[in-house]
Amino acid sequence: MGDYYRGGRDGGRRPPKRRYRSEEPEDGHPPRSRGRYDREDPLQRLKRETIQIAESPLVKIEDAVKNIATGYTTSFENEEFRAGYLACLHDLIVEQPFKIPFVATMVRVANAENADAGKAVVDHMAESLQRFLLVGDFQSFKLVLRFFACLGDMMGEENVGPLLEALIEKLPAYEGEGNEGLLLEIVYIILITIPYAIVSKGPGFNQTKATLLLEKLERYALAKPPMQTMFAPFAGNDAPYKDANCQGQHMVRILYLNIEAHLNSEPEDEFSGIRCLPTPWEDMPENGPACPLPELVLPNEFPIEKEKLHSDMYFSVFADQPIETVPPPSDLASTLFRDAIVDTINILDCNRLSVSRFLIEVDCFFNPKAFIKRATPYDRVAEVAEGDDASTWKPEDVAVDAIFSQLFKLPTPGHKLVYYHSILTELCKLAPAAIAPSLGRAIRFMYRNLEIIDIELINRFVDWFSHHLSNFGYTWKWTEWSEHLNFPDVHPKKAFILGSLEKEIRLSFATRIKGTLPDAFKELIPEEREKEQPVFKFDLDENPFKEQGKALLIAVSERKEEEEVEAKITAIAELAIEKGIVTDTTESRALARDAYITCICHIGAKSLSHVLSCIERCKEKLLEIGGEHPDARRQIVGSVLAYWKDQPGIGANVVDKLLNYSVVTPLSVVEWVLYDAGPEALAKTYAWEMVATTINKVNNRVRQIVAAKPSVLGAEGVTEEQVAVFEETLKNAEAEQALILAEVEKRLSQLAQLTDEDDADVDVESRAWIQWWAKGWLRAFRRMFGVSMVDSF
Repeated sequence: MGDYYRGGRDGGRRPPKRRYRSEEPEDGHPPRSRGRYDREDPLQRLKRETIQIAESPLVKIEDAVKNIATGYTTSFENEEFRAGYLACLHDLIVEQPFKIPFVATMVRVANAENADAGKAVVDHMAESLQRFLLVGDFQSFKLVLRFFACLGDMMGEENVGPLLEALIEKLPAYEGEGNEGLLLEIVYIILITIPYAIVSKGPGFNQTKATLLLEKLERYALAKPPMQTMFAPFAGNDAPYKDANCQGQHMVRILYLNIEAHLNSEPEDEFSGIRCLPTPWEDMPENGPACPLPELVLPNEFPIEKEKLHSDMYFSVFADQPIETVPPPSDLASTLFRDAIVDTINILDCNRLSVSRFLIEVDCFFNPKAFIKRATPYDRVAEVAEGDDASTWKPEDVAVDAIFSQLFKLPTPGHKLVYYHSILTELCKLAPAAIAPSLGRAIRFMYRNLEIIDIELINRFVDWFSHHLSNFGYTWKWTEWSEHLNFPDVHPKKAFILGSLEKEIRLSFATRIKGTLPDAFKELIPEEREKEQPVFKFDLDENPFKEQGKALLIAVSERKEEEEVEAKITAIAELAIEKGIVTDTTESRALARDAYITCICHIGAKSLSHVLSCIERCKEKLLEIGGEHPDARRQIVGSVLAYWKDQPGIGANVVDKLLNYSVVTPLSVVEWVLYDAGPEALAKTYAWEMVATTINKVNNRVRQIVAAKPSVLGAEGVTEEQVAVFEETLKNAEAEQALILAEVEKRLSQLAQLTDEDDADVDVESRAWIQWWAKGWLRAFRRMFGVSMVDSF
């Protein structure tokens, strides 16, 4: 066995043979392979080292910075090297916000070694700063401005003070109706830059300078933008936080008040104790000659959709804990952490794995004393954090908190919800011991406060919770919530449990989910839901249309001619009158339509592709029967949901496909949910999905038509007839939007004042919760329509 070779592609039975004797080295030893790094040219090696800066706690940041700076200045005269490395620095600054202070430190050291090298970086980044400002790329503008702020007195005695003053002086020019979001965006950029400028220790940018800037910003930062209360994550007046002053407040106001508090309370020589920020330049040599920032051109207008700019509202899932594991909203560190984390999430949306890795290592990029050790159990935080000044902030909690702030952002998140789901999943996989307990506390916070959380966020919570469990074997400590099983189904907590199980079944199957539940919860999944396919009601002996329904099913499935299918439908209508089931031809035709829709649902029950194929084949007939009566389309919706009564999520999906084919109308979907499904439907996730998805489609259609208006009407060769058609299309879309809004307002207002005379079968407690749901739905849909209509102007 000693001669057994363990390499090679053949399973290790024999060593590979050399084909030529010339390949044998003269000394009999195999040639030494050159490592990957030995083959790297100086530019590639320096770019790699720069990109990895501050990532490893095992590498002293001082040594890394000096080595990179020396590598840059040594090869600076090489034009190709210089261009490639400046591009690398630029990308690193606008793509990885955590590393900006460390990159700035490297540039400060390089400037001390070679003033031309430092000036080249400043000039290169100044061009980008101007470009980002002109095109309205505020996120990139903010990050490049932060880089300059971290350069300290290398930018001159006043650092970025003159530029911040110029921006403030320009603010009055941006005032006007619809520009509230733009003003807050610019004010936020100025405010978030101030702490970095102060800790960089430029002699002319101190507390006094910061105080003067704050005085000029006060009326903008403390302004209350339109619809602010509609964007608050909690609908009630009871704030779940220790600090109730942050309830319903936007982040610009909170940031302003935090900076003001720091300026007023801390001595000037201690203001560098915005202690969470890294200050790697403190032990570095002098900066060298100053390289003042060139004067920028401030535009009068920005080529962006200003209506979509909304300041984030404060939201935290850890702000009510007895032990602070995240900075409280009154601490400036709260905003500084969140700003860098949210920017990283937004910028690196193309790679959730990289985002997750950065968030796990968030403590590497701030002051070493800002956080407690990773994965410290919550019940040991106070014990581990010894000393009055010791931090109790858990890095994993800070990261998770920031993600949830974006997942539950109103009016809309910055990315698709599944992106935030995937980041949380990857974090759990990378560091389960640290992240899983944090997520557990976050889930319990949301569940504990369901009665005051915005209705839209409750449904987002159901989506994430069920999706997250699907990635980890559907395991959860359901027994914690056993006492709530006795609540009525319309109670928010009971509705959350039911909605989560329904979503889990959609992601798996009922038998599997039932097997993961404690006995007390298994009753929530009846046997009917475990069937692979719903029962075809015409298979039941007691159905009066048994034979006719089966005949219709065969005709539709075998793709018979339309005349033959119509004959089968008519036979059902005639039999209904003949047997005295109905006396009116309108009612008999409704029964026949129901039979036809049921057959289509049964044929397409195997999969989504089956139902889409069936709808496509029968589209003309579906459109025909949908136009038979004013309530026909509404009835089609009801027939689909009746067939899928045990799996209403699938029924809602089928209705959405019918809506795409114009078989049903948006108004018919909304009316069925609000009128026909019953008041208790307001607590069902499928009902929310149906209405919310439908309204979003209507709003998006109006928005797209309005956005296309300038290009269509301004195009060459467009005729008056084409203009009239376009205007008529827009008019109809806006009329449909207004009609749905009016119907939603009318019906939900009625349900919000539901009495026993309206529905005597509902008990008092359930009626109170139905009113609660109606008010929540009304608030959410007013926000949707309000934002959409603002965007349309």
